[in-house]
Amino acid sequence: MTEHPSPPGRNDVYLFFALACGITWALDLPLAFAWATQAAPPPYAMPMVGLGAWGPTLAAFAIAARRRSLRAVFGRWRTNPMYVVLGLFVPLAMQLPPTLIEIALGGHPAHWFYPPLRPEQFAALLVFPFAEEFGWRGFAYPRLEERHGPVVGSLILGCVWGLWHLGMLFVPEPFRALPPATVLVYMVELSLWSVVIAWMFERGNRSIAVAIAIHAGEHLDNVNRAPETEFRLRILRFVVLAIVAALAARSLAAKRRHATRAVAIFRTSSIP
Repeated sequence: MTEHPSPPGRNDVYLFFALACGITWALDLPLAFAWATQAAPPPYAMPMVGLGAWGPTLAAFAIAARRRSLRAVFGRWRTNPMYVVLGLFVPLAMQLPPTLIEIALGGHPAHWFYPPLRPEQFAALLVFPFAEEFGWRGFAYPRLEERHGPVVGSLILGCVWGLWHLGMLFVPEPFRALPPATVLVYMVELSLWSVVIAWMFERGNRSIAVAIAIHAGEHLDNVNRAPETEFRLRILRFVVLAIVAALAARSLAAKRRHATRAVAIFRTSSIP
């Protein structure tokens, strides 16, 4: 059956944010309550946190189904396979230079890479990209980009993406023991990563496969598991991420200007 999408609602993206965070945070409540009362979490608490990771995709499905636009959100896979492969290795490529600089400065990083080693880490690698990206990049980003442009839109998305992760503060590790300043830096990093992902997403014809690949790549080399004592290396990683995000933002803005100029020229030439 052919899908005939209805016009998107002006507030659909904000409804999506509320639903995505609401679903996830509601499922995080048993673990949060155990943390607040300093009690042992019930056996079902961690499985509920895992289910909560699907909040963005469930929210996207609910709104897209109502708008009859499921294909636009869940069906855009076609792209050059090169972008999927590149996406998978983008996090590694960005995190290797800071490690090399740290070694050149006389440092001794605990590890070069942080691949998944435990069952829950492999589960995160396989589940989280699918649980999140249909919502963040499949649903929210195109709507934010249309209204605010790719740079501002991706930064707004990154801020909400960071707030959505607040439920992880109640997970025993690795986030609960982190000081507030580190949590704040982590949320800023997610905003910068949102710009980088948007750049790759646009280059890959907005294929959800590209977004999923980058997200999976972050779990293949998850530097959030690095020791807190590697302060200089963490600063180097942040600086490299900020530089790459700035370059990605510049490219996105230039593409937007060229597209706007082309539309203006076309409209002018169409006037009799």
